[in-house]
Amino acid sequence: MIIFLYGEDSFRSSQKMLEIKNKFLGTEAGISGLSVVDCEDKNQDKNIASLLGTPNLLAPKRLVIVKNLILKGAEKEQEEILEFLKKNKNLPENKDLIVVFWESGAVKREKSIYKFLDKCAKNQNFEKLAGAKLNAWILKRIKEIDGKSEISKQALEKLIVFCGDDTRILNNEIQKLINYSAGRMISEKGVEKLVKSNLNENIFKTVDALGNNDKKEALQLFHRHLESGEDPFYLFSMFVYQFRNLLKVADLKENQNFNENEIVRVSKLHPFVVRKSLNQIRKFSFSKLKKIYQKLSLLDQEIKTGKIEIKLALDKFIVEL
Repeated sequence: MIIFLYGEDSFRSSQKMLEIKNKFLGTEAGISGLSVVDCEDKNQDKNIASLLGTPNLLAPKRLVIVKNLILKGAEKEQEEILEFLKKNKNLPENKDLIVVFWESGAVKREKSIYKFLDKCAKNQNFEKLAGAKLNAWILKRIKEIDGKSEISKQALEKLIVFCGDDTRILNNEIQKLINYSAGRMISEKGVEKLVKSNLNENIFKTVDALGNNDKKEALQLFHRHLESGEDPFYLFSMFVYQFRNLLKVADLKENQNFNENEIVRVSKLHPFVVRKSLNQIRKFSFSKLKKIYQKLSLLDQEIKTGKIEIKLALDKFIVEL
C-alpha cells in the first residue's frame, strides 16, 4: 500500500502520519517492522529502493515512512524510487508493506514522482483551513483532547484572530486553554489572558494607521514588534497576508457588489477577518490596494535575492506607502 501525505498544513499532515505510525506499532509487527527515512537528514543512509525491496525476516508486515522525498530529496533519489515503484506495480495492493510518503509542505506538481504518487497512491492534500472548516477543526480538536470542554463563539473568533490558520499554534493554545478552563466553558477572557497574539490584531492596527496616512504611528507599532523579539520575516508575511485579504475583499465588494455573507462564502476567510477588512477597505481605493500588493511582491523578490535587508524593506514599505 502506498500513502501520500502533503500540503501547506504540515501539522495536520504530520498528525495523520503519526496516526498511521501508532496504529502500526500496536500490531504484532511493532517496532521491528518500522523504518523511517528522512531525506532532509544528510547523515542518514537513504537507499530507499533497497530498503523497500529487502524483506524483513523479523517482521513480514512492514511500515516504511519516507519524509520529504520531493521537497528535500536529491533528483537521483527521486529517480531511483520512481523507477522502483514503476517496476513493482503490485505495491499499491500489497497489504504487507505500507509505504508512507510524507512532505512537510506543498510540493511541485510538475515533478514526475508527484505525478506518479498522485495517480497510484492513496493521497491527501492538507490545505490550509479557513472559515467554517477551520472553526469545525478547532471544535473537533477540543473534543478530541477533552470531550467535556467547550468554547464560546466569541472565544473561538478571538482564538482565530490571535493564531490565524496555523493549526500547530492553535493546537498548542487549545491545550493550554483546556487546562486553564478545567472543564468550564472556554471564554473570550480566557483566550485574551492565555493566548499570545500572533500579530493579526496588531497588524490590523498598523494597517489602520497606514490607511489614516499616520506613518509615524505605523512605524512605532512595527518597531514595537521588533523590540519584543518578533521575527521580521514573519512580520513581513503578515503584511502580505493582510493586504492580500484586503485586495480579495475589496474586489468582491467593489467590483462584484457582494455582501458580507457572500464574501465570507467565496473568500473562505473567517467572518471576523471579513468584517475587519470591510472596515479597512474604506480607507483604501481598489487601485491603491493593487499597487500596495505589487509593491510587497517586489520587496519579497528583493529580500529573497539579498538585494535588501528585511528590516530595511519593512521600513521602506511603510515610509514609501
